[in-house]
Amino acid sequence: MCTSFAVHRDRTFIGMNFDISDRPIKLALRGEDQLLVLQGENGNDYPAFGMNGRGTFMNLQMVDPKKEGLYRRGKNCVHMMRLFEDVLSGRLEPTALQSYLDGKTITNVPGYSVHSLIAGKGRHSVVVEPGRGSVEPDEAGRDFVVLTNFSLSNRKDRTFTDVQGAGSDRYTKAYESLSAHKESFTTERGFALLQETVQREGEYPTQLSLVFIPEEGTVYFALRADFTKIYSFSFETNQIRTAKGFASPKQLALTKKGVSVSELQSWMA
Repeated sequence: MCTSFAVHRDRTFIGMNFDISDRPIKLALRGEDQLLVLQGENGNDYPAFGMNGRGTFMNLQMVDPKKEGLYRRGKNCVHMMRLFEDVLSGRLEPTALQSYLDGKTITNVPGYSVHSLIAGKGRHSVVVEPGRGSVEPDEAGRDFVVLTNFSLSNRKDRTFTDVQGAGSDRYTKAYESLSAHKESFTTERGFALLQETVQREGEYPTQLSLVFIPEEGTVYFALRADFTKIYSFSFETNQIRTAKGFASPKQLALTKKGVSVSELQSWMA
């Protein structure tokens, strides 16, 4: 189901808990500088979220469908996977995103209903919701944004505790944590927030948790709710390394073929 956030201070911190049923998951490179997290379904790999070396992040989180956001073709219609590809490839920069959205109708792909947090350095964040529009954190005068699995466009005039729908409990926890710590936010604080909102039981346990710092070109991540062991990925070297909590250091060069979460978990032994 997923929880994600972006915090804009002197640096940008983007975080996400990737919550999904047990299935093959892998990290892979695409294009010149894209890191994608892919989920396996019916023998195929589909993007769940990703980020690039320019410092842009975009995810695809479940949300209740809305008729106006269902897939359809049209002159100005753009489906979410096309938007995902354009954003992460760099064809569409975050600075140009709002003007682009004003002239387009964003739809879902057939059979899915998602909304997306798109965030990058330079205080650029927007939530895109097919059939509902877009929400920018600056509209509420904040330095951060949180996204779970209910529509944010439905809570524009509500307090953060007056929300309902899938993930509202996780939303409230994350919002409270960010409100309390945004002035002195750190990577460690990001992982503490993710640990507060992690899902260990139910249909959608947390499979991967990450904190991305665009200005550093570095992604830190934990696997399957084990926050005692932290990995890192550098866009400068395209290397995944052990960063914290491992008995011995390990590393590998990430490729287009990718590496599975199961293989990375074997580093813990």
